Amino acid sequence: MLYVLLILLLLVASRIPDSDESPLAALERTAFDLQVRFLRSQFAQPLANDVVLIGIDEGSEEAFTEPVALWHGHFARLLLALKDARPLAIGVDVVPPERSYDGIVPGLDLTLFRAIREARQSAPVVFALTVDREGRAARMHPTFARVLGEGGLGLDQQLKDPDAVSRRFSESELGQSRAARTLVGQMLRAVGKPVDSGYIDYSIGARVEYVPMQDVIAWKAAGEDALLERAFAGRMVLVGYVNKRSDRWQLPVQLIDIDGVQGPERFNQPGVITHLQALRSHVARGLIHPVSDDVRWGICLLVGALVFLHFGLASALAGALGLTAVAFAGGAYAIREHQTLLPIAWITFTLWTGFITRAIVDGIESSLERGRLKRTFAGQVSPAVMNEMLAGGLSPGVSGQLADVCVLFSDIRGFTTLSERLPPAVVTAVLQRYFDRMVKAVHHHDGTVDKFIGDGMMVLFGAPRKSADPCADAVQCALAMMDELDDLNGDFESEGLPTLTIGIGVNFGSVTVGNIGSSERHNYSAIGDAVNVAARIEGLTKDLGRKILVTGAVVERLGDRFRFEPLGTHEVKGHSPVQVWGIRTGQP
Repeated sequence: MLYVLLILLLLVASRIPDSDESPLAALERTAFDLQVRFLRSQFAQPLANDVVLIGIDEGSEEAFTEPVALWHGHFARLLLALKDARPLAIGVDVVPPERSYDGIVPGLDLTLFRAIREARQSAPVVFALTVDREGRAARMHPTFARVLGEGGLGLDQQLKDPDAVSRRFSESELGQSRAARTLVGQMLRAVGKPVDSGYIDYSIGARVEYVPMQDVIAWKAAGEDALLERAFAGRMVLVGYVNKRSDRWQLPVQLIDIDGVQGPERFNQPGVITHLQALRSHVARGLIHPVSDDVRWGICLLVGALVFLHFGLASALAGALGLTAVAFAGGAYAIREHQTLLPIAWITFTLWTGFITRAIVDGIESSLERGRLKRTFAGQVSPAVMNEMLAGGLSPGVSGQLADVCVLFSDIRGFTTLSERLPPAVVTAVLQRYFDRMVKAVHHHDGTVDKFIGDGMMVLFGAPRKSADPCADAVQCALAMMDELDDLNGDFESEGLPTLTIGIGVNFGSVTVGNIGSSERHNYSAIGDAVNVAARIEGLTKDLGRKILVTGAVVERLGDRFRFEPLGTHEVKGHSPVQVWGIRTGQP
């Protein structure tokens, strides 16, 4: 039943409100971001012959004072400089104009057209093609379209997830009626590389450093052909805006630092950086591919089998934390070594939901079982013993351990004679009412009723639950028992029943406590000399005319907190003489 519940929770979390905007989809995106950031910070992998970025920055605008629409001559000089450097391919993330400006500067268009044709003799050249609000290709000057041709134009668009972050590359998803031809895809096709679909590998490549456009032009003007060749030969080159006013895309990582900002704003990067990383992914190890739906469900169903195991809540939380860390590390490894995206959020959700659900159900079942045991054994064992049993503090079977405890014995004087004079039903009723009062006092002072011995009672203080001051608990309990007896005797007298007199003996010492008896029949109790002495001095109460007697071991630990009276040393059966003390009722 729990397994079915877990599967239903997975279905709900992955489908509401829909598969792309569901809580699990959002968690998967977060997991991907964290993994690639972790890989970049801990396992950086610079690329040989990395993609080179030529940036149009504020310095470019200062160097070239004309409006950007009239920069045809500067772009022409840039392309001619790159032509001699023999790059692998050139991508220009600058949208060609929709009209001619020859009327302003005669020959401006022709200068750029010639430069494009000459640059293509050395490497493919692809310009960006933007789209309007309706998703249609923006208008372009017809001559530019003829010069560049279908292979020389590529959309400057990228996929965006529901949270507006660009993580994936897919021309088929980007196109509406048919697969789109992107700037990145056109550059790859031009050099004979396949165009893939999947997650962009943001973990590869060093932090992006760009070469300002004006510097490239200056190198060529200064005859620095060797410098141009070292910078661009055999490498893919992207030209794009990196100034602070350029269009920005939200990325999972920070690839370039041109703003000097911290926090989430640092992931707001120039659009050309997205193209650059998509190119890096293709030419390096390839895009990252998520596992199929069947594999994802198979992994989660396997992980969900943990729900059949039983855990305490603390163990469940610790296990979920540990396995979440393992899943995260395994996911990062799969990205780095196999270009595979594991469903970390699905796995983590299954882990936590399964663990916590199992722990909650086990807790409810345990609570119900504890309640059943308490109802079943109520009155048969002391609450302190029951709590220790339920908490696992008592070892099963016959066992024992040493403990320093205070032992109290009480007994009704002359009860045998009393029981001979009264009907059995009355004797039973009197005894029950008496023990109800006495046990109430014992439990109020954290005592444990060890056993009832006819009309007598043996009580432990300091076991099974330890006490900071067992002797004080025992003496206060003895005084409370006398108060309870006085009240009870008042009731008996008004009802025409005989009143009771009791004697109490209290001793402190080391005893063996635990499950005493045989392997088939045993109960929690205490044995030892301290128990015997407590029983013997309770027998002295009648001879000494005292209601409560305590030993020197008890007085030694309590000092003057109670009104003790020394009564000398007395012989007790089976033991050396014991010094006993009386106690007056009330506190000093």
